[in-house]
Amino acid sequence: MTSNYPKIWQNVKLTKIKITGEMEEYASKIVGIEDDGMFLLETPLKKTQLVLLINGSIVNMVYMHENLGMYSVDLEVIEKIRDDNNIPLIRAKKVSDIRKIQRRNFFRLLTSMDIVIRKADDVVVEKTKTVDISGGGIKLLSKQNFEVNDIVKLDFKLESKEFSFDAKVVKIDNTDIRDMKEISLQFIDILEKDRNEIIRFIFDKQREGIKKGMFSND
Repeated sequence: MTSNYPKIWQNVKLTKIKITGEMEEYASKIVGIEDDGMFLLETPLKKTQLVLLINGSIVNMVYMHENLGMYSVDLEVIEKIRDDNNIPLIRAKKVSDIRKIQRRNFFRLLTSMDIVIRKADDVVVEKTKTVDISGGGIKLLSKQNFEVNDIVKLDFKLESKEFSFDAKVVKIDNTDIRDMKEISLQFIDILEKDRNEIIRFIFDKQREGIKKGMFSND
């Protein structure tokens, strides 16, 4: 196996294209990897129902590599089986090369969390809330007068880890809240290990949401 292969018991996201052309996402887990490029996956759930993936259908699997970032590979569903504990599984064959997901394809998570922002050349700090976060940047709410290309300092926490980054203002949008703007920010000189931790956080939260039916398409 190559170094960018996923691991057994790793959480993954499966995506398939519906007849309507819409993309539907499901949470799953790798429970086995065979030498011939076969994967054994937990049958995903949509809310509380098992998802029926037809034999011969193609799904895309996305997973997080601890040190190398996010990867994607196409799989063909070969058969549905049950393990010794009668748990339904999917046996799927790798039908594409493993591809690294580029930065422009970063997943974005809608989330409202505490964050502190200040201009790089100012001592005034503002405690506010985020709108969303990705491996490339953050969108947040602010009452300050920012301009595109302003450099700011950000401090926030994901789970129990604290992050402190420089970022550049790339977009400013009005909101329905008086005197409040949505500020889109791009991280500057972020370490890849920090970026990977953010992506892992997003990936885990999206998986939780998919399992709860929050991100599934009806």
